[in-house]
Amino acid sequence: MFSRGNRHDAGWRLYSNAMETVSSMTIALNNIGERYSALRIIQPKAERAMERSMSRYGQLTPVVIGASCDDRYEMVDGFKRLRAGRKLGYSVLQARVMSGSERVMKAAIIHLNAQARTIADLETALVIQSLCRKNGLSQVEIAALLDRHKSFVCRRLQLVEKLSRDVIEHLKLGLINITIARQLARLPAGNQAKALCTILKYRFTGSETARLVSILLQNPRWNNEKILSFPEPILNERQESRPGRHWCRNFYKHLVKMDGYLSAVSPGQLNTCAADCVLPIIEHLQKALSGIQEHLQRW
Repeated sequence: MFSRGNRHDAGWRLYSNAMETVSSMTIALNNIGERYSALRIIQPKAERAMERSMSRYGQLTPVVIGASCDDRYEMVDGFKRLRAGRKLGYSVLQARVMSGSERVMKAAIIHLNAQARTIADLETALVIQSLCRKNGLSQVEIAALLDRHKSFVCRRLQLVEKLSRDVIEHLKLGLINITIARQLARLPAGNQAKALCTILKYRFTGSETARLVSILLQNPRWNNEKILSFPEPILNERQESRPGRHWCRNFYKHLVKMDGYLSAVSPGQLNTCAADCVLPIIEHLQKALSGIQEHLQRW
């Protein structure tokens, strides 16, 4: 067991020693592994900002890579620079090289980014979960490695383990942001997938997601499906934020209802339709919607 007093005699010293022996090199992008990329969250705005920076000024700071025992190099800190470099046609990057075990490299992801304040709580939680589940470390051992109190480890582990696998995957890919994931964590894991579908369908913001989750928690579970199929209160609020546009609000509401209705039509139901009656209406609708779309895109 590690106590507060002897942390520097255990896990923390492993990390400190690894950072003291850092060397520098120029490395080809193709020689950098991305094993630890699953522990970071893609944030599209930050990705675009890094790409702009590197296109204007080049690589300003070296990435940090880890040298493993099999002579391979794994990215530890610098995934945005690596992805931007690929898009911009870079062949090499300047890098600092650290050595150490997998657990030390995972700890470095937190330490290096904590100094720059570029790591979110959920990313820290993903690293901690990996140290616990894949490396078999106890919460006390992880706390020692990170030079943190056990409660820090426990809180973040609880945070990530409240999320369903679908939510975590969407988060890692940058399809939802951290605010939305935090709100979804308020729901039972089994209910998060359907809520996520609604959030993606209607492109909810963080505040709209918070409202949706609150509505779901305030209503009985048997009513959740109806709420998620058409979250009318939130969609109405979205339009009410534009004063004097009563017609637009009603038009939007009808479009959303039509989308919900048509999306729920099954092949079996379609088989009962008379095609010669239905197809002309569908063609008319397609022309009308196409005209509306073209007008709005020009406007």
